[in-house]
Amino acid sequence: MHGIAYGSIAQLSPRAWLLVQAAVGLRVKSDVIDHMTYNELLLAPVLALSTLCLPATAQRVANTSVQYGKSFRSTGLDPRPTAGPHLISAVDRGVAFYTEDFSGGAIPLGWTNVDDLTPAADDPVFFQWSNNPNAVDPASGGFDEIDSFDGAGASNGYLWANSDRGLAVAPATEHLTRLTTSAIDCSGQSTVLFSMHSTIGVFNNDANEFVKLRVSTNLFDWEEFFPFPCLEAGSPAPPCSRFSANPQTVEVNITSVAANQTTVYLQFEWQGDWEYYWAIDDLSLSPLPDNEIVMNYGYQSTTGLGEEYGRIPQSQLPVTINLGAELLDFGALDQTNVVVDISYADTDGNEVFAVSTDVGTLSSQETVITDEDVILPALPTGNFTGTYSVTSDQILMDGNISDNTRLRSFEVTNDIYALDNVGNHPAGITEVLTPTGTGSFEGNTEDVKLMTMYYINAPYTVTGLEIGLDGNSDPGGAIVISILDTTDVLANPSVVNLPLAESDFHILTQAEITARKVTIEFPFPVTLDVGAYYAVASLYADGNADVYVVDDETVPQPALASVLWLPFDPDNQFLYGGNGTAWAIRMTSDPNISVHEYNELEGLTMFPNPTNGILRINSVKSEKYTVEVQNMLGAKVMTNVFTGNIVLDLAGFADGVYSVRVSNGTLSFVQRITLN
Repeated sequence: MHGIAYGSIAQLSPRAWLLVQAAVGLRVKSDVIDHMTYNELLLAPVLALSTLCLPATAQRVANTSVQYGKSFRSTGLDPRPTAGPHLISAVDRGVAFYTEDFSGGAIPLGWTNVDDLTPAADDPVFFQWSNNPNAVDPASGGFDEIDSFDGAGASNGYLWANSDRGLAVAPATEHLTRLTTSAIDCSGQSTVLFSMHSTIGVFNNDANEFVKLRVSTNLFDWEEFFPFPCLEAGSPAPPCSRFSANPQTVEVNITSVAANQTTVYLQFEWQGDWEYYWAIDDLSLSPLPDNEIVMNYGYQSTTGLGEEYGRIPQSQLPVTINLGAELLDFGALDQTNVVVDISYADTDGNEVFAVSTDVGTLSSQETVITDEDVILPALPTGNFTGTYSVTSDQILMDGNISDNTRLRSFEVTNDIYALDNVGNHPAGITEVLTPTGTGSFEGNTEDVKLMTMYYINAPYTVTGLEIGLDGNSDPGGAIVISILDTTDVLANPSVVNLPLAESDFHILTQAEITARKVTIEFPFPVTLDVGAYYAVASLYADGNADVYVVDDETVPQPALASVLWLPFDPDNQFLYGGNGTAWAIRMTSDPNISVHEYNELEGLTMFPNPTNGILRINSVKSEKYTVEVQNMLGAKVMTNVFTGNIVLDLAGFADGVYSVRVSNGTLSFVQRITLN
C-alpha cells in the first residue's frame, strides 16, 4: 500500500459533520424567495462553528441553511444540489408475496384516503390515481427533475398527493394525508421487505420527520418508518437534498411488525405545509435477502470538509486527502470481516496510493461510515481514479455485487483549479450537467454572480478564470470575473462589489460558445494567501443575449461551495447557498494569458527589462495614457498619467516581478518587468 493512513471508523465523518452544521443553521421563509439577510448571517450559529476550521485570512462558513424559494421559478433550470445516494434494488430480493401496481384505474378497493388536518373550507390533500406521468407538472415548481413522474409503470397507473395545490402562498393549516391499505397476509414470512418506486419534494417540512410509512396489525397501534431519511427542507448538505430521485427505489425492512402476521396494514402518511408532491407506484412485499451489503457512496475531499475538487494544481495539493464510504448491511444476516478498500491509480493503472479500513462485523440493517486521512505522495500531473470496494466473509453470496463498488476521480494540473470535474468523471458514471445564468431567474438578467469556493493551501498567483459555458449562451452576452475573500462575502454580502481583483467586460463570441469555455484574464495577476476565496463570474445579458455557465451536479458538494448572488432582491444583498453544486468557474495560474490577451494597444515599448529601477515607456502616438504598476501580490504600487512618453523610477521597490499596465481608456497593454 502506498501512502500512510491513520484513523479508523469515524464517530462523526466529514459528511455527517456537514449535516450537523446545516442543522444549526437559520431558515427564513418568504412567499417569493428564502434567504438570509446580513444581520441573520451574523447571528447564525453555524458561523461560530466555521471559525474553528480555517485560517483567519479567509474563513469559510460551512452549510449555513440558506434556501431559494419555492415559487422562485427558473426557466427549467434547476439550481439545487444533487440528490443524495439511493439504494439500488438487488436482483435477488426473493419472490414478492404481495404486489400493487395501481393498474386497476383507481385507488384499490378497501383502501382509505383522508386528510385529517386541512379545514373543510380549504383544498384537502388526498392521494389520487393517474396514468399520465405528466399530471404532476403543476406541482413541480418548474423543476425539470420532477415535472413528470418517471416510474417505469407510471403509464399503467400510480398514486400521487399534491401538497402544492397551486397555492400562491403557504396555507394557514398543514395537511395530514393518510392513505391506508386493506389487510395484507404476511403469515409464514420470517422477514418482510417493503419496496416501492416513489418521487417526492419537500419545502417546509423535513421528510425524515413528516413523511412516514406506518405499519400496523390492528389499525390502532402503528410502528413508524421513515423512507426518506436524507430528504430535508431548505438547503441541505450533501448527500441530502430537497428532492428524491425520480424514481427512487424505496426499501424498508418492516420485519419487526409484519413478520408472520396474518393481518398487516400499510399507511402512507404525509404532514405537509406547502410542499411539492409525493408519487408512489409498484408496491411489493418480499423476504429480505440473506446477504446484501451496500456501499451507498464513496467520497474524496482535499479540504476534509466535504468539497471534492475535480482539478487541483500541484502547488495546491494538501498533505492529506480525506477518503471514506458509507456502508449498509441490508440483508437479514450479519456481515463479518467487513473491509473497505480504496485504491487510486493513474491512467496506466498503476496504484499511487491506497488505504484499507477494517470495519469488523456489520450487523443486519446497520449503517457505518468509514473515514480516513491519507497522506498524499508526490503526484505528477494527470488523472487519478479511486476504486472504492467492500468485501466480507459473505461477499460471494451477496444479492447484488453491482452496489459493492463506487468510483471517484480527480486531476492534478499545472495551473487549473476546478471544483467541477466536467469531462473527467470516471467511465460508467453519468455526468449530470445543468446550465445557470441570466435566463434562469425571474427579473435578474444583469450582474448575476455565480461564485465557486477555493481553498488556497499555499500562496497562489491567479492570472484569470476559465469559465465552462453552456451551449444555450448567446454571442454578445458579457462576463466580468473577480476574486472575493469568503470572510468578507459571508459577513457582508454587499462586498461582492469590493473584489480583490476584477476584469474588464468580456463579450462572448460564437467561437467561445462553440468551444464551451472562455478564459478571461485579470488586468494584473493577483497572489492569494492561504485561506478560502470565491472565484466569481458576473453575468450580463445584452438584450436577448443570455449567458449560461455549466453546473456539474454529478458529485454532491457542500451548500456554500457554490453560491449565488442576485442583484434584484428586496435588499439587493442576498446570498443563496446550495443553488449550485459545482459551477464551472475555475482559477488559472497560467502566466501567459495576462500578457498576450491584453496586448491590444499597439505602438508601445517598455525598456530596459530587466531593470535596476528606471523604466521607460514610449508610444508612437501622442495619446493620453494611464499607467499602473502592480506587484505579484496584486497591490498597486504606482499610478501615473502621461502623453507620449514617460520615465518611471522603481528603484524604491523590492526586487521581483511587477506587472505594468498602460491603457488609453479603451485598449490596454500589459508587460511583466523584472526589477533587480
